Amino acid sequence: MEIRYDFEYLVHLIYCAVHDLQPQEKPEGISFENVFLLGKEHEVANIAFLSVDKLNNKPDSELYNEWQVFYFHSVQRDARQLEQYTKLTALLTENKIRWTEAQGTVTKTLYPTPDSRMMSDIDLIVDVSSLEKIEELMNEKGWRVEKYHENELNVFPDGESEIEFHTEYFSEFYKGSTLRYSGAINSPFEHAVPSEENEYKYIQDDTHYYLYSLLHTIKHFEYAGCGIRRILDLYFLKKELADKVDNEYIDALLEKYDFTENAEKLYQLEAYWFEGAKTSIDLTETAIDVLKSGNHGIYEIHLRNSLRREAKDGGLKKAKRRKIISFLFPPIETIYEGHPEYKEKGYSLFKCRVLRAAENLKLSRIKRMFSFFRRVKKSK
Repeated sequence: MEIRYDFEYLVHLIYCAVHDLQPQEKPEGISFENVFLLGKEHEVANIAFLSVDKLNNKPDSELYNEWQVFYFHSVQRDARQLEQYTKLTALLTENKIRWTEAQGTVTKTLYPTPDSRMMSDIDLIVDVSSLEKIEELMNEKGWRVEKYHENELNVFPDGESEIEFHTEYFSEFYKGSTLRYSGAINSPFEHAVPSEENEYKYIQDDTHYYLYSLLHTIKHFEYAGCGIRRILDLYFLKKELADKVDNEYIDALLEKYDFTENAEKLYQLEAYWFEGAKTSIDLTETAIDVLKSGNHGIYEIHLRNSLRREAKDGGLKKAKRRKIISFLFPPIETIYEGHPEYKEKGYSLFKCRVLRAAENLKLSRIKRMFSFFRRVKKSK
């Protein structure tokens, strides 16, 4: 494949690392610095370094050292997260709290080495009835605890790490389009069995772990975009589990809840990038979205996708009008999300909107408001 852009060389480096191949030397016109920065943004610079280290003509010494340090830090980060994970799950077990996992801590095990897959945070699933006890245990350890809504707990043991306790595969907190996700898969403990070594550790069955991982990637893709790392996850999911899962069951759910089209886009992009396969559909917009998204998505894509969803009920112009009206006059639930103190004080919708309007009179808020209007207008 002819490499013309920096992102193509990054994908090539990852491909070679995954398949243990000697990478092509950097083509003329490609910037090592841009490749490194893009890799950091997508949390794949560490696995790309495995290929960079094989090059005959490496980056200049300063950039090479910075890339190498990033790689070693990713290894240290993995070790630190593993230590926290071990202590945390031991604490849950000691207190007879059952738990399961279905995100990064499992996906890492599909990679050649766990440290080659970077993980933003540690995600565990527990019973909703256990959250109060877990919050108590975390407070006893002196860790900062945030409860963004009633079915989720976020814990910050230090300045770098985050642990998220969920009670379902997909939270109803997001509402709207994400109800498709909880409709397709729910009740995590129904699809898990106790580990032989630990009766409080539940192991997800392959089919539901695979389905959840795929839908989690699609959710990010549909909401605000998903990055290269999630596409690489799909490669390892397919490689390790595709012949072990109930594909007919998965395909039927994808069809029933209208995920098939986006699943096909992501599958084909994965196959093109990491398997060297040809594509049968135009993946231009999909690839651009993935590259723009970074690791956690961007607002531009979120706004465009939300407008497209709403446009199905009356066209894009009406969707834009509704978006601006909802921005100016949001429902009380939206205001409460941004101002939990209003909810605690029981403020009415009228009072909430008056207070919010007063806030928006600040110059910085006015600028942000007009920026939002311009974004809505330009969105396609």
